[in-house]
Amino acid sequence: MPDEAGVALLRQASEALQLSARGFHRTLRVARTLADLDDTEHVSRAHVAEALSYRGEALRRQRAA
Repeated sequence: MPDEAGVALLRQASEALQLSARGFHRTLRVARTLADLDDTEHVSRAHVAEALSYRGEALRRQRAA
């Protein structure tokens, strides 16, 4: 699980973006991967924010098509 700030950000984003449970979980998995790439055991707010930014890019591309 992410730190407290990461959890708060993910909850806010899930409400704002209307993420499904699957979308929530996928975002969390990407954040975990980003933390692994940073060679840290803890998922921080920065990892969650970066994972959400990738999700935002995918949504913009999908809406543009």
